[in-house]
Amino acid sequence: MNTIKPYLCLVLFAFITGTTFQVAKEALFHFSPAQTGALRFVLASILLFVFVFLSDRKLLKVNRENLKSLIFLGIVGVFGFNFFFFLGMRKASPVNAAIIVALSPAITIFLSYLLLKTKITILQYVGTAVSFIGVLVVISDGNLNSVRTVLEGEGILFIFLAAICWALYSVGMKKYLKGVSTVQITTFTSFFGTICLLLLIIFSGDYHIDWSKTPTSAWFAILYMAAFTTFFGYLFWNYGIQKVGPDKAAIFGNLIPVVAMLTTWFLGESLNVFDIVGAILVIVGIFVVNSKFGRNAATQNIKTSTVG
Repeated sequence: MNTIKPYLCLVLFAFITGTTFQVAKEALFHFSPAQTGALRFVLASILLFVFVFLSDRKLLKVNRENLKSLIFLGIVGVFGFNFFFFLGMRKASPVNAAIIVALSPAITIFLSYLLLKTKITILQYVGTAVSFIGVLVVISDGNLNSVRTVLEGEGILFIFLAAICWALYSVGMKKYLKGVSTVQITTFTSFFGTICLLLLIIFSGDYHIDWSKTPTSAWFAILYMAAFTTFFGYLFWNYGIQKVGPDKAAIFGNLIPVVAMLTTWFLGESLNVFDIVGAILVIVGIFVVNSKFGRNAATQNIKTSTVG
């Protein structure tokens, strides 16, 4: 069970995050990117601190050696990711955004090699490539010409920057906070990221919200992202990263477009053969990257330190 648990958490993370694209669009109809990120994380931080207070108050005390790392990762993984993601999602289509986000595993594997000195096996390269091809098949419905227009889409650069921030957050957590409680990492990175998001809307003057004209659906979108995408999503992801490593966990991000596709199916669109084939390729790629042979072949020499 202990062996399966991290992978189950990563699958749950992908499922929750895959439904966020449509939800984020609803929130961005009524809030600015900065407001959306701030509202989401203010609520999520409250939930996390209440959870820590009720479950283990010792986690409210942060080791000084870890404080700089938590601040750094909060700025990168919470503020940076959400700022660029919501800025990009304001103009990018959910489909195009999903393709760019699917590059995250490749970025994470590269950073794992660069920062963690992780030995990357051929199987990991192959599995990542197969999984990415699966994402392209799902998104393009077999018409790869449509993929060529992705880079021309509005907001794509910001989505790409968000993917880089997420990869840095994932690898940085393993490098700088090895052995630290998943709950503590999630709580305090969310807290420091929230402070940055609040400072952004204060200094930019982007804090005026017409509460009376904001529909219930917009608040539901914020609540969903706070409670599920952030509270549960970050906890699941951070736990998976700590247990299996960012180089193997990152590939689960390619399940996100598959879930996004299933979400549109649930909302009324029909599945086709390309959706099914693409989903199978994504899953095959995940199994290849996390295969027992690949784990035995790769040896890691991870050095831990504090940021700065």
